[in-house]
Amino acid sequence: MSAKMATWLLIASISFLLCFATPSAQAASLMGPVAVQPQEYYRPSPLPRCEECPSVDQLRAPGIGLALEIDHGTAVVRLHEWELYDVALIEGDADFTALMRKYATGPINRRLSNKLLGRPATPETAILASIVSKLIKATQTWLDDEHAVAAAVLSSPDHIALTDEEIGDVFDYLKINNLMKVNDPNPLYQLYATSAAYAGYGKGLCHTYTDAYECEREEWKFPEQRVLHVDLNLEALSGTIKGLQTAKDGSVSASFVDPDLGLVRLVLPAADDTEQYWTAVSNRIRELAKTLERYVYMPYVTQLLLTGPSATNERFQAAVREALHDLVRDENVLDVLEHDNMVASKSNEWKSLFTFATARGAAEIAKRRQGGPVNCAQSDECRRRREDVHGEPQPALVKQRPEL
Repeated sequence: MSAKMATWLLIASISFLLCFATPSAQAASLMGPVAVQPQEYYRPSPLPRCEECPSVDQLRAPGIGLALEIDHGTAVVRLHEWELYDVALIEGDADFTALMRKYATGPINRRLSNKLLGRPATPETAILASIVSKLIKATQTWLDDEHAVAAAVLSSPDHIALTDEEIGDVFDYLKINNLMKVNDPNPLYQLYATSAAYAGYGKGLCHTYTDAYECEREEWKFPEQRVLHVDLNLEALSGTIKGLQTAKDGSVSASFVDPDLGLVRLVLPAADDTEQYWTAVSNRIRELAKTLERYVYMPYVTQLLLTGPSATNERFQAAVREALHDLVRDENVLDVLEHDNMVASKSNEWKSLFTFATARGAAEIAKRRQGGPVNCAQSDECRRRREDVHGEPQPALVKQRPEL
């Protein structure tokens, strides 16, 4: 058979199969980052055995979550008995804000090697380490002498996506363990803002995290979502669309960080007309959401996450509603924008959620990764140790959230 004839037969065969393919199979290339899961849980191979068992001190230790945004950083502590406490919001200095703007708007030299000399790996590392060290110091002060901050999880905006090496450089310089890279036989990902905020909103994480198989079974049943995450602070407006089933998976389909649409634009000497500004904000969000129209499977937003200290702004929320009114699965997606949620009795709670959601999610994931098991099967000895620690009463750490 000639090569030309073989090629034509192959094309004909593929065309024939596509004619009888299921709609979901035909649309697979247009489904985007959300994949259709089989209805019943199954695992084709067993989890690897955990290489080590966390100590009792590790199991009792709080989870430390840190989050970097364009103009600030936040820290949250997740205690052993599930309590989350918003610890600190640290404003970034001019060097930090300039660096994050550079990361957001174009490539720069993001790594050299000075680590062996005990110096920050790059000038950028020194800038990042400065604000992270302030967050860690505030956290250590909050914890008093109960626990030393030895490990943490750090999230960054999806569009910036600090690399393993960059986060590793910062943590190595500060002598802090990166919990996204320890206790995991298959450390494939870092934690970015959308997944962290999803967890901070109480979504996408199993309840029974002390049993890896049971956790998988729980999370297998979670619905797939097209998540739109919008963050507003003084220095920038940012947006990300991500397909998620759990807070630990998914991929970004589109994102932006726009330093020209930070809320500070309204108070600059050459400030835009207020209506012009909010129209630009709405148009930018709508432009992002409309990128979903290219998908056959779920071409609309199914979950909306708002974050940022400025996210309670009523004009901002009106701009989001205007942008998304016909691009969501149903009106319930926009419930977070309900004006009743912003009444005085609830406004502080919502402001705290919007401001600290990413760090809350990072803290929850830090606690889980610290105590494990993480993507591995625990031994009977480890199981008994976890049951003993999680079943015993813990000394109370009575702390109040600071007034912002």
